[in-house]
Amino acid sequence: MTLQHSGPARVLIVEDEMLVRMFAVDALEDVGFQVLQAGDAGEATAALADAPEVSAVIVDMGLPDRPGDQFAAEMRAKLQNLPILIASGRSERELKDKFAADQRIGVLVKPYTASMLINSLASLGVAAPSPQD
Repeated sequence: MTLQHSGPARVLIVEDEMLVRMFAVDALEDVGFQVLQAGDAGEATAALADAPEVSAVIVDMGLPDRPGDQFAAEMRAKLQNLPILIASGRSERELKDKFAADQRIGVLVKPYTASMLINSLASLGVAAPSPQD
């Protein structure tokens, strides 16, 4: 399965807390990303099936239908090169240690700012597109 496509980079955000998701969507769209949204792992799986050309996925650690790190591991098994950013209010060190062998998985500590979100994606090789004038 290819993840490359023409047009703006597309990011899927998987976050069950509506206000956090709205903040992240606004931050990403402000710098030119196309954003897909899901409230849980099931919705995210459907979104990836419907729109496989995703540049990165941002996954909340505390999803209602399964832990975010488990969902990240499931996505990694299917999409080996997909950059995945795990957002969590839990121990950053614990998550970084768990995924230390995978350079395409990053950790974003909650609460985060728009610049932290954008910089975390950039650290995974997913640079913000140039905003359209």
